Amino acid sequence: MAVAVLDRAGVPYRLHHHAPVRTEADLHLTGLDVETSAKTLAFCLPDDRVVLAAIPGPARLRYGNLARVLGVPRSALRPAAPDRLAALGMEPGGVGPACDDPAVQLVLDSRLSGTIFCGSGLPEVSVELLASDLARVSPTALFGDLCGEDSD
Repeated sequence: MAVAVLDRAGVPYRLHHHAPVRTEADLHLTGLDVETSAKTLAFCLPDDRVVLAAIPGPARLRYGNLARVLGVPRSALRPAAPDRLAALGMEPGGVGPACDDPAVQLVLDSRLSGTIFCGSGLPEVSVELLASDLARVSPTALFGDLCGEDSD
C-alpha cells in the first residue's frame, strides 16, 4: 500500500477512509473533492514494465500523449491486469501513483499541483498529499501533458 512507500520517502500525507470505489462513477462515495483528485491509470508495456499515469480527476487521458512521453507506440499501451496490480500492493479502484518499485514508470500530468487526493492501493482508502511530493517518491517520474489535445 502507498503508506509504506510514502513513509519510506518521508512524504507527509493524510488518509481518508470511505466506501469502496471500483469505478469513476463511484468517486462521489469518497466525499472528497473530485476537482482536486488525481486518478491513476495502470498499463503494461511489451517489455513488461508497468506504467502508472496520474492525471487530474476530471480529465481524460490522451493515450497518444502518454505514449509520446514514454517514447513508445500508442499500440504498446495495454491495461495492467489485476494480478500485476496485486504484485504492487494495489487493487482495482485503489490504484495510486505512490509506488517506488524500480520496474514501475510513473508519469504525472503537468497540471497536477497543490494538494491532491489519490489512490492508496485500496479502493476504500484515499491519500491526501502534495502533488510535488510524488516526485520525491519516484525520482524517475516523467512529466507531460497527458490530457491535452491528442494529435494522433
